[in-house]
Amino acid sequence: MKKLTVLFLFLGLTATLGFGQGATEKIGYVDQQFVIENLPEFKKLNQEISVKSQQYEKILKGKFDEYQSKSAAFEKLVADKSEQTILRDKAVELENLKKSYEDFESNSMTELQNYYSKKFTPIRQKVSEAVIFAGRQKGYAFVLRMDLNPDGGDIWPIVLYARDSTSNLSRDILKNLGVDSTAASTRKTGMSQLLKQK
Repeated sequence: MKKLTVLFLFLGLTATLGFGQGATEKIGYVDQQFVIENLPEFKKLNQEISVKSQQYEKILKGKFDEYQSKSAAFEKLVADKSEQTILRDKAVELENLKKSYEDFESNSMTELQNYYSKKFTPIRQKVSEAVIFAGRQKGYAFVLRMDLNPDGGDIWPIVLYARDSTSNLSRDILKNLGVDSTAASTRKTGMSQLLKQK
């Protein structure tokens, strides 16, 4: 009976200490979209994209109007039963205009996407570093990003910063699923790991 009492006392003390330690862990969250949208760099990038997009739209409209005008002229030539040589020449001209329009549309979209990606990468990096810094400074064990579920409904928490990797259960989960975790590929666990390597 004495051993049973000591065992219960030990288990109670262990549970109390474990609970007390868990209570000191701080978990924070950040609305990354809100932070990004309020950065002057992001506002400037959106303005630049808007200006470039308007310029491209103006050029596209000009190309489309030219195509419409020449298409109407071609239809008139067909109705007037013009010579085949003239019709073939005008048909080739129309095809070239159409191709020019489609190429410009595709190239301008690609250029806008590349420009945005190039300019947005340092903004995202800056925000990620600020999140990590704030997490360390405020003593948070974890900082989560609250994302909207793309399928609608709930929000998804995503870990942006973890004080250490001792809470990573990935290898245990793989083991429980019958996968040899030593053979599993290793990968970095987030921005904090990338920054530690610098």
